[in-house]
Amino acid sequence: MDIFRRVKMVWLFVIVFVTFTLGCATLEDREARYDSNPPVITATFAKDRIVSGDTWKIYVNASDADGDMDRFVCSTLQDGRHPYPFDLVKIKPEQRKKLSGYLYLPTYTSHQDLWGIHIELSLYIVDKAGHKSDENSFELRFESKASDKEVDRTLFDDTPLGPIMINITNLDIGLPNTPEQSN
Repeated sequence: MDIFRRVKMVWLFVIVFVTFTLGCATLEDREARYDSNPPVITATFAKDRIVSGDTWKIYVNASDADGDMDRFVCSTLQDGRHPYPFDLVKIKPEQRKKLSGYLYLPTYTSHQDLWGIHIELSLYIVDKAGHKSDENSFELRFESKASDKEVDRTLFDDTPLGPIMINITNLDIGLPNTPEQSN
């Protein structure tokens, strides 16, 4: 029985190894298939303050001469917390050459208030060849009044590009001497 288990493990390793090595392509292979131009983010806009429960919209204009933009890569840092996991937002096939619209981060939560929380979100675009655009960073603070700045509707389309799927947490809830405890 023990030898049979070892043989199974060896075959499993061989299958996994072959699957991963055959699926890998070099940069040269990907560039031969998709070309060598990286995506370019040409304009961005996002409010720097919103009210807890609002949806944060990050407007982006981008293009790729090769028409092979694949996904947004978003990373988020929150003061006093380790980084959130990366979030990947797939780009629709009809938007792979040129896109204009907004990514959105829903902040509604029924069990906590995000007032006073500060986050920094960085995003870039990766194309199918593996090239990446320059990284853009945005800061957001949850306050009692949202920013008065408005997006220039002549510059950006009002098209949703996809959700940023992170759950912002308030680390102060449940700690002694917080406003939630004194009510």
